[in-house]
Amino acid sequence: MSRIKSNLNETLEELGATRNKVAVKAGIRPATLADMVNDRSKALNYQTATAILDALNEIADEQGSTKVYGITDIIEYVHD
Repeated sequence: MSRIKSNLNETLEELGATRNKVAVKAGIRPATLADMVNDRSKALNYQTATAILDALNEIADEQGSTKVYGITDIIEYVHD
């Protein structure tokens, strides 16, 4: 069975960022981010994904990191 899996919790831990901080920076509801972290999202639109990635990269920049976060840092396709 194939599915889309969230990698967001691991990315948040790597950054040391809270869900709330990312939600605020991304301009999305904390509940939306929590659903993604817990693999309860039914859909993810481009605007939301872009906002989350922008927030993650802004936090990384604030920390002096040179890593650029991309789509696989928030979701991935898993084919079992």
